Amino acid sequence: MHSSFTETSIIDLLEADPRPSFIIAPTVAPHPPTVVYTNPAFSGYPDLVDLVGTSKEDHGALWQWITGNPSTASAKEGRSFQYLNVYWTRTIVREDLIVVGANDHTSYPPAGTPASAAPESRPAAATRPPLPRSNSTPPLRRPLAVTTDTTKSEPTNHPPPAAASQSHSQAEYALTGLPIDLKEQPLVRSEGVQSLGNSIPDLEYVLPDLAVLEEHPFLEVIDSVDWSKTPLGPKADWPTRLEQTVTHILADSRPIAIYWGSSYTTIYNEAFSKLCGPKHPAVLGLPVQDLWNEAGQKIKETMSNIAAGKRGSAEGEWEFFVERESDVEGGPSWLEETFLKWSVVPIIDNGTCLGFTHAVVETTSMRVWERRVNMLINLGENLVMARDVESYWETTIQQLAAVEPSYDVPLAVLYSVDEDTKADPTAREAQAGPAKVCRLAGTLGVPENHPIAPATLNLRTGHEPLAYLFRDALESAHPLLIQTSDGTLPEAILEGLERRSEPCRAAIIIPIRPTKKEKVAGILLLGLNPRLPYDNSYQQFIFLLNQKLTTSLASILLLEEEAKRSQHVADKAAHDQAMLKEKLAEQTKEANESIQLFEAVAEFVPVGMCVGDERGNITFANDAWYKITGYPSNEPLATKVFLACINEEDRHCVKTVYERLKTVNNVEFEFRVKRNDLESPLTQSSPSFEKTALHLPSIENVKERYIVATARAERAADGSTVRVLTCLADVTAHKRAAEEAGRRATQAENLKRMAEFATVGLYDMDLEGRLAGANNVFFKMCGLQNVDLSKVVIKPFEDCVCEEDRSVLTKTIQAMLVENKEQMAEVRLTTALTPEGDASPGVVIPRWVQATLMPVRTVEGVVQSFTGCLSDVSLQKWQFEREKERREQQEYFIDMTSHELRNPMSSIVQCADAVIAGLNHIQELIFQNATHLSRDWNAEVANLITNNLDTAETIVSCAEHQKRIVNDILTVSKLDSKLLAITPVTVNPVTLVEEALKMFAVEARRMDIDLNLVVEQSFYDLRTPYLDFDPSRLKQVLINLLANALKFTKGGEHRNVSVAMSASTSRPTQATSKVRFIPRSQESSGVDMKETEIQERKDSVFIIFEVKDTGQGLTEDEQNNLFQRFVQASSSTHVKYGGSGLGLFISRRLTELQNGAIGVTSQPGVGSTFVFYIQAYLPSEEGKREAEAYAALTKTVGSNNETQIKVFDPHPTTPTGVLPPSPIASVTPVRKNRGSLNSTLQLHDVLLVEDNPVNQSVTRKGLESAGLNVRVANHGAECLDMLRFTDRWVLSSEDKSKGDITPRYPLSLILMDIEMPVIDGLTCTRRIRKLEREGKLLGGRIPIIAVSANARPEQISAAMDAGCDEVMVKPFRIPELIGKMSVLIESVTASGSHVVAGQAPNGDIQAVMPAPGGGEERKAGH
Repeated sequence: MHSSFTETSIIDLLEADPRPSFIIAPTVAPHPPTVVYTNPAFSGYPDLVDLVGTSKEDHGALWQWITGNPSTASAKEGRSFQYLNVYWTRTIVREDLIVVGANDHTSYPPAGTPASAAPESRPAAATRPPLPRSNSTPPLRRPLAVTTDTTKSEPTNHPPPAAASQSHSQAEYALTGLPIDLKEQPLVRSEGVQSLGNSIPDLEYVLPDLAVLEEHPFLEVIDSVDWSKTPLGPKADWPTRLEQTVTHILADSRPIAIYWGSSYTTIYNEAFSKLCGPKHPAVLGLPVQDLWNEAGQKIKETMSNIAAGKRGSAEGEWEFFVERESDVEGGPSWLEETFLKWSVVPIIDNGTCLGFTHAVVETTSMRVWERRVNMLINLGENLVMARDVESYWETTIQQLAAVEPSYDVPLAVLYSVDEDTKADPTAREAQAGPAKVCRLAGTLGVPENHPIAPATLNLRTGHEPLAYLFRDALESAHPLLIQTSDGTLPEAILEGLERRSEPCRAAIIIPIRPTKKEKVAGILLLGLNPRLPYDNSYQQFIFLLNQKLTTSLASILLLEEEAKRSQHVADKAAHDQAMLKEKLAEQTKEANESIQLFEAVAEFVPVGMCVGDERGNITFANDAWYKITGYPSNEPLATKVFLACINEEDRHCVKTVYERLKTVNNVEFEFRVKRNDLESPLTQSSPSFEKTALHLPSIENVKERYIVATARAERAADGSTVRVLTCLADVTAHKRAAEEAGRRATQAENLKRMAEFATVGLYDMDLEGRLAGANNVFFKMCGLQNVDLSKVVIKPFEDCVCEEDRSVLTKTIQAMLVENKEQMAEVRLTTALTPEGDASPGVVIPRWVQATLMPVRTVEGVVQSFTGCLSDVSLQKWQFEREKERREQQEYFIDMTSHELRNPMSSIVQCADAVIAGLNHIQELIFQNATHLSRDWNAEVANLITNNLDTAETIVSCAEHQKRIVNDILTVSKLDSKLLAITPVTVNPVTLVEEALKMFAVEARRMDIDLNLVVEQSFYDLRTPYLDFDPSRLKQVLINLLANALKFTKGGEHRNVSVAMSASTSRPTQATSKVRFIPRSQESSGVDMKETEIQERKDSVFIIFEVKDTGQGLTEDEQNNLFQRFVQASSSTHVKYGGSGLGLFISRRLTELQNGAIGVTSQPGVGSTFVFYIQAYLPSEEGKREAEAYAALTKTVGSNNETQIKVFDPHPTTPTGVLPPSPIASVTPVRKNRGSLNSTLQLHDVLLVEDNPVNQSVTRKGLESAGLNVRVANHGAECLDMLRFTDRWVLSSEDKSKGDITPRYPLSLILMDIEMPVIDGLTCTRRIRKLEREGKLLGGRIPIIAVSANARPEQISAAMDAGCDEVMVKPFRIPELIGKMSVLIESVTASGSHVVAGQAPNGDIQAVMPAPGGGEERKAGH
């Protein structure tokens, strides 16, 4: 014996043992035993460590067994036993040394155990994962099943672990192929699953579990019922006959029940309780209907009939469903199909029916067996009709589907089984299962594509639920039972099945072996009847069904095999005969075909082939050879012809190659040939070049071509050369391709260098958004690291673009793919940018880029990727936002300044007008009573009145001058911001000029200036008084020029100012005009004129205006200074006449915006002539009709206006000494007769909404002096409250019920200020319009004029959008306001329903006709 054996100790063995083990040193009582050693494997099981380390009293049974006397029989037989779900083994080495080992009784080894150490199990179990623990078992680091609940485990002797593993198997099926997560529901074969191995072959019945459970006798159940609460009363008070009858049925083994008394109180014996199911014992003492449910009434009727005849009755067979408890604790109950025969016998005493006995005989097994036998007979009769295996499978499913009732076969899945010919027996998964492939042959009760029945199952590698089950079934010689109660049939895979009955609770897997036991032709998964238990009768039926399927399939296979054998013999004989004939024919044609084949190939292939000797003499050549070499094909082959075709520089090389053929068999060489003919070469291009889009220059006219040749020497037996076969290939195109590829590679390298030095990010992406290439700038912009893109997947458009802008980029990519052209988009990246420089130190701004996407197409035109660049526009965006903010602040400042200037200016003008009107009235009174006054007093009063009138007129003149300055500043700001829009409106230009002249009529008369208008014939030649242009911008130019003309003419000797107006269909030039037009300014060239609606119109005309005065005139230098911003003709001009120097600059820009120009001509001391023109358009018929209607309406209002403006002659004939009235407009209130208008709405009562007390007072006095009734509200809230007391307010039912008699005043119009506290004017207007839509205001639409110092078009548009009908911009004069109010009232009256014409049904206002003169007061959109 080797010395190392004797030196090995028990510790060495335990150290190497993978099983957890420990050594006990017994001690003398009462001291507990001591653990003196644990091996390394023991520490891997924390539960065992806790078990050994706890008190010995907690696990007394284990320690009593370990320390027991080995001499006793129990100890000898109990060398191993199970405790806490672990098999324990004990070895007594010495009296003071006991070795104890723990062995898992399951079929799988602990984690880390070698495969050789695992217990014997089925091959399929090797691939299954360990069984997960239940919730009641604490998790172990290694899967040793230790049950820690000592109250539920008693030590019992069991066979060794190896034997146990053969009788029981636990495994978890990997259900990875299902759409539902079944990993938490392992399919575990429990002890309750019967393999049928002991019952099916010899038809022996499986004996029931005869273990007597601890239970009470049935009599104690009877005694436990509280009979005092039943109609029978306490048991002690029962009648003797009842006690006798009860005693009788309790002793009877047949199911019998008693229904006693008129209430049919129920008492039954132990056999009858089996039919009650879960209702037992609760139905004891209850009426019969509570026991039998719906059948109770029938039984009661039967008993009533029996009681009348006092004779018993026997009923026929009755199908009944008994409720049974679930097989799983806490699970749902199920109904068991039961067939009963019963009889009812009355209990008669002294002629009185006291009750009934109900005897029951169960016939379930007989009826079910008859049904099953009929099914087998029908199945056999139809299966014999099948002629092949396919029809056999189809017939089987059809017959199973025809079974009645349908719940006998609730589920069927049939597979045919074939050998897996592709399986590798040496592969790693060969031990997982048999090399079988199952193909679905038919299903019953399974929808299409349900996971329980996949089309194909691979039993070797498949992880489907049926794959595991079928592997187990193939290893078993008998059908395999699977149930939901023990988890072998997961309930999850039964979801979604067709409901032929209640859900299956169990199924049987039947392997169909028609011939040999190891040969399986099919597998049937058959759902068991959920209304019957799987008992011995059911097992016998499954055995007979399996036999029927097997024998029927075997006969079909035998018939097929015999037919195949016969056919094979006949086919073989015919084949042999045919082969002999074919072989003879082939040998006959073999020689001819070889020659023909060679010739055909030689002529067909694009390779030049020739046969000659080793010296280069050619004896045969194909057509390709002639084309490649250029040798004439019509000439005979001469000696040395091959060498004659070769370039002289290459001939020596070719000769050397042929010399080598004397010692070698094959040589390859390259040479050039010169072609002198014009015949096309054999090869011009290659399809492979076309596919790569490699466009090469043409080689048709290339005289020198490159040839690659291969020569082979055919030798005789003595080694001498018999002939030489040479093949030539024209590679000129390939040479050119190689050169082109090199050139393009160099070009690509240069482009790559250029891309790295580019200032924009260049990229290339596929259609999935994966980056294929990019320069360093792109990586830096996106904040990405420059990595190897062939190994790392980067999708910058998904990872580096802000989430808000990804949709924009996605739409741009889709547009590129759809339109197949370049697209652009602006997006933000997730990286930020810090601007360089001192402008904004430390500022971090978002990185905006302009992405250009250009599709990259294949040769076929299909977009395969896209490329482009990212241009950083962050600084431009940032600077634009800063400039926009600056402009907004500037605009806000101008608005605020304009508002604060206009607001008091309006009061100043109106107060001055009131003073002038009052003085004029006094002047008229004095003039009328001049004869009654003294001349001295009259002269003094006239002097005072004249001075005060001059003062008031000066105030008005200064206010008007201030207004023009404010308007000029506002216009300049809009010009600088490029916000000034040109909006064409259909207007009569003559009327517009007359309105402008009327504005200066009073001033001209006061200055004794002759002001006149001349309309030349060229305008009338247009044959239309109306044109489309922007009236407000035109009037602004006229006002500026007229104001300058009057200002510079008032001191001259001759005082004339005239306006001439003409038209032309062509643009005026220097040659056709009196003046020299100023060239177009650069600012106007960059202005984005918002006139797209007229740019495409072709019917344009040019209106020319000439403003001529007889003022002081201008020198040449002074003319050159005109039309500049804040620049006047000379420095003395501002000192003498004042002004801002903006008027002519604005006039120039406004004419240029209207596609026109302005110019001047002047002579000092004679006067100046300013000429400008604008482009206008002929109006549409609809626009012309609207303008004519508005003109007619304005004329009507002017003729009927209750406020008339009278202009007095400055030098009237007056009595001596009497002061004439002042030559200024006098406002005189005059009532007009409005009956002629046939209107229901009149301008009489006005509601003024104004928060400024000064403006309230001045405007109110001015309107009241014109004969109007005015009420004032301080803000929008008061306005809404005051509406409730007008005749427009609709009284509510509550007000009517209270008899509201509050006096209500009429309301004709509302003057609404915009900027007010509490509720502003726009909000108040919106609420009024809402009240109108809700029907809370009468009389239709209330006219509302917005009165505000906000003069920008955007602010006017906001007022119109809020619901205002007109906008009056401060400062204004009372006659102007009354005129606008009159026009608005007339338009409301003309609509017929007190709604402005053009009002939409929902109350929105649409602009109908332009306001005369336009200006800032016109409606938005005109």
